[in-house]
Amino acid sequence: MDIFEKLKNVEIFKGIDDENLKTLLIELKYKVKKFDKNEVVAFRGDEIKDLIIVTEGEVYTEMQKLNGDSIVVDRLPEGSVLAGAFIFGKDNRFPVDVVTASDSELIYISKDEVIRMFQLNERLLQNYLGVISNKTQFLSKKIWFSFTNKSINNKLIAYLLNNMNRNNYVLLQNSMKEIAQMFGVARPSLSRVLKEFIDEGVIIRKEKNLLEIPSKDVLLEKVD
Repeated sequence: MDIFEKLKNVEIFKGIDDENLKTLLIELKYKVKKFDKNEVVAFRGDEIKDLIIVTEGEVYTEMQKLNGDSIVVDRLPEGSVLAGAFIFGKDNRFPVDVVTASDSELIYISKDEVIRMFQLNERLLQNYLGVISNKTQFLSKKIWFSFTNKSINNKLIAYLLNNMNRNNYVLLQNSMKEIAQMFGVARPSLSRVLKEFIDEGVIIRKEKNLLEIPSKDVLLEKVD
């Protein structure tokens, strides 16, 4: 698959027709780098000089604890933009280590070229702002859930109540994997707690992504 086909699947290039995308590729200067699995792409504190796009494979970001253990902060699959919100910041350095989860290919576009790219196509700028805004919101929710609720049980209850409508229905806007990342927990562990709630009748699954909460009081009784 060539670069053109790969970029069609990238978040910031969504909605741009083929002709305009091909013109951008001709106009822009970029670098393509390949990495092996478990290879470090960037260390915490490294300066962010480019907009980095994952065009093949997957990378993850991690932070080191004082005891030497590491915790995975986020996973970025093919089509993701890496550190998009930091490139134009005053302290434009990686806040985490970036490591490949598989053999991967990344595209690097310098800051000056990114600005020129936005000038050439307004839709790109709109997409870019949407991506970094959604990421900021996601991370804000993740921080809130992590600090206000310690157990998976309580995190899930808080999430359900926060997203419940007036008719006691919850439409899951995120996948279980995304919700687990938001909570900072393993997806199987989250799925197990959700299944327990369903088996006990605390939650009724109406459709794949639609849940009903028969009684908010009964749900609150599950708080640790």
